[in-house]
Amino acid sequence: MLMESIFESSREVTNMKYHDVIIRWSKISTLLFIAMVLVGDIFGFAITKYICYIWAEVFDPARVIGLSVVYYLGTVGTYIILFSLLKLLSNMGKNVVFERTNLKLMNIIAFTFVGVAVDCLVGGFIWSGSFILAVLALFLALVVQSVRVVFDKAITMKEELDLTI
Repeated sequence: MLMESIFESSREVTNMKYHDVIIRWSKISTLLFIAMVLVGDIFGFAITKYICYIWAEVFDPARVIGLSVVYYLGTVGTYIILFSLLKLLSNMGKNVVFERTNLKLMNIIAFTFVGVAVDCLVGGFIWSGSFILAVLALFLALVVQSVRVVFDKAITMKEELDLTI
């Protein structure tokens, strides 16, 4: 009986360390994505000119500027998503998992994905590849909202359990 208890607590410690490692690497990955978006912002106008001239074969300066505006609005949404994700991971690292603040963060992420999708739809009139990005952003919003619903159910169950105890 004692050996089983020791083995069980050892497994829990190993499990906690494993989860901490995953959260740490997720935070590092999120920071790397933020750095990539920063680099993309620095070279954003050159990137949009390249997309317009090479991929979309659009040579109208007004459309190049229009795609640049769409691009930079998309990166604003990306920053919101990444910083919300970083806060969500930070909460999970502190073992603040089933809390209403995480639901708010997931809502922010999902609605920002919808905003990015609308932005990409507008960009689709300049470059058709933007439509694919819009569909992808809407799919990601659906996934985040689905996870948020599961979290909401778990929080409700936790609150009901806390009331019965």
